[in-house]
Amino acid sequence: MKRRLFLFLGTLFLKNTAIAAPRAQAKRSASYAAARAILAIPKDKSSWTRYIQRDEHADEFLWTGSGDAVDRWNEQFAGKQGVQPVHVTVEGKKEDVFLAHRGRRLRAPVKHDRSDDMVVLLTLNRLVKGIAEIRFCVDSYHASELAFLAMPPFEWAALEAESGGPAVAYRFMPLPDTMTTFLPRLRKISNEAHARPYRRAA
Repeated sequence: MKRRLFLFLGTLFLKNTAIAAPRAQAKRSASYAAARAILAIPKDKSSWTRYIQRDEHADEFLWTGSGDAVDRWNEQFAGKQGVQPVHVTVEGKKEDVFLAHRGRRLRAPVKHDRSDDMVVLLTLNRLVKGIAEIRFCVDSYHASELAFLAMPPFEWAALEAESGGPAVAYRFMPLPDTMTTFLPRLRKISNEAHARPYRRAA
């Protein structure tokens, strides 16, 4: 009797597990699918030419150079599972920029120059990190507009568990909080990416 009960419960557990797995996968974001596609690219090929720069994938990323990183973040996350949008305001004679989300408000220390998009993006990452961590897409280092991927922290963790931390770091760089820290890291990872043995062949 005990053996039958054990077999029955074991079968039930396996069925429930089999059902739960696809559901868990179905809840993954579009950003997760993009990241997995990039990680599937051979390491001797650039993810920029084979994925990121292609028009059909443009909306999957946040970009510098266009001033719409917050709008893109809102399109990807706001309104989903109760996530509220991020609001941007410009205030005062110095045109200080503030980002606000769920009662929290951060000043983006812009200088009103070409670096402003990056400053806003770093501030956005600090503001929403519990909901979606933003990482730099390394292979965009040479582009006029840098690409970034935003994804829930648990999905970054799942991706690292699946593919390994070094494999994820090869394509995506976590962001520090300030430009002072970001710029040296950007230069370092850009030099490393430039030295990679990327083959031109598709």
